[in-house]
Amino acid sequence: MKHRWLRALALQVIEMAAVGALVALSEGAGALPRALMLWVIAPVAGLFTACQAVRRGLNNYLAWIPPAPILYGANLLIWGYAPPAGPALLTALTSLVGAAAGQVLLQRQKKESHTRQRRR
Repeated sequence: MKHRWLRALALQVIEMAAVGALVALSEGAGALPRALMLWVIAPVAGLFTACQAVRRGLNNYLAWIPPAPILYGANLLIWGYAPPAGPALLTALTSLVGAAAGQVLLQRQKKESHTRQRRR
């Protein structure tokens, strides 16, 4: 487990690439599904992937960065143009919150394990 952070980053990139592709492909489904994918699914996915990446060993200062550019890049690769900036910025913000939450959960887990060892 020498490069645990690298594996966590790769998994986060793969997860967000799948979400980004689904968001980009939702363009043909209509306005409402596209808006839901852009404004709800992508930011929530960014939040969860950043949180899980931190819990898997990625630095919280790095975990919030990949979701927004990957969402942006997936649309560029599939359609040749960028998505609206608002959803990408919202995804970056929720990813930042997710990375912070992952760090807090990781610290809380370490504190609880330390407390359990003390009680023994």
